[in-house]
Amino acid sequence: MRADRNKFGTHPCKFFPLNSESENANNAAESSSDIDDSNAKISQSLPTETTSIESSPPSTGDKKSFLTGLKFWNKNKNNNDDSVPFKVKLRKAGLAVLLSYGFVSNMSYSVTVSLAWYGFNKKTGLSPLAPGQWKGFLAVYAGFYVFNNFVRPARFTLSLGVAKYFDSATLWIQDKFRVSKKVAIGVLVFLANFCGTLAAMSFGIWLASIASGVSIFPPKI
Repeated sequence: MRADRNKFGTHPCKFFPLNSESENANNAAESSSDIDDSNAKISQSLPTETTSIESSPPSTGDKKSFLTGLKFWNKNKNNNDDSVPFKVKLRKAGLAVLLSYGFVSNMSYSVTVSLAWYGFNKKTGLSPLAPGQWKGFLAVYAGFYVFNNFVRPARFTLSLGVAKYFDSATLWIQDKFRVSKKVAIGVLVFLANFCGTLAAMSFGIWLASIASGVSIFPPKI
């Protein structure tokens, strides 16, 4: 019996610790797996929270953010693609649109010069061509110049409608005088954008002088 007890009694002492270590290892593995799952869930939730914070609109009290957003909205309103300069967009629109935009812009400047001329006449009672009055006239015209740049999108839209007439005029000059397209475009630019601008501006200044009662050319003393 003693021999049997010595023979089998030592084995439980050897196996029990082994079973205990195996269970501890399994428990540690399960705990580690639970921790990993928890960390994975936390890491998955973090980007969603960050995205929601970044995409949320600025608070009403943040005046700086509101002004920045207003400027960005106004910039995108005037230009659909900010990465492309306005002149590049104009060239891509086609030659007829480019020519018509130049004509529309010149007519717009003719109108603003005429209005500035009238306003200066009414304010000072003098012609801008009088001695020492030109700088004052330029100061009045500066406000109209800023307004003219502000309505640039409207000028571009109007030039899209005028472009078809420039196309027709170019073809008419080609057929009428049997010239190349380049020559026809040159003639059209000279007549419409140069001569037409001078005529429109002169007519506008003449009307401003009549409406204000101030002569265009000051009397010689």
